Amino acid sequence: MPKLIDHDARRAEIGEALWRIVLRDGVGGVSIREVAAEAGISAGSLRHVFATKDELLLFSMRLVYQRAALRVAAHVAIDDPIERGLAVLAEVLPFDDDRRVEMHVNMALVAESGTRPALRTEALRAHDGLRQLCRNVIERLRDYGLVADGRVIEAEAMCLHALIDGAAMHLVLGDNDRPDEVCRMLLSYLEGLA
Repeated sequence: MPKLIDHDARRAEIGEALWRIVLRDGVGGVSIREVAAEAGISAGSLRHVFATKDELLLFSMRLVYQRAALRVAAHVAIDDPIERGLAVLAEVLPFDDDRRVEMHVNMALVAESGTRPALRTEALRAHDGLRQLCRNVIERLRDYGLVADGRVIEAEAMCLHALIDGAAMHLVLGDNDRPDEVCRMLLSYLEGLA
């Protein structure tokens, strides 16, 4: 009987192999041969899954975003709008090793997107998705009466988005910023909307 292969799991394993190379050697170290070796498969087998390096880079970028989206979706049952807002925003911040890896890889691939149109399109899609997440958090607070009259939702979404991007950069690059401090900052911002 032929061995059944979970193609989604295989693709994710290959994507994670690419992540390890990006962390170790940067995007410049990524090649079909290197990723195949890191994943423990032949280059020919990898090419059956990803025909080109660009396909592999794009999948790996999407994998970062898909994992974050799954984590965010796990918090939809939280009723309290501030608690829910903090929970979903925390999922896109590098608060643990897995999210730190994702953030490093994402930053490297976004930097690479200037010369790779498919990566650029995906990076912009993710950027818009994060802005929408911030907008959703603020709209939910507004629906609960926790945003003062006169606050412009789109402007607040832009501010929150910039706060998230800045906090992510600080967490990745600095060793003085801690998740608990970032959470307090986000709580202060969300509560200050009222």
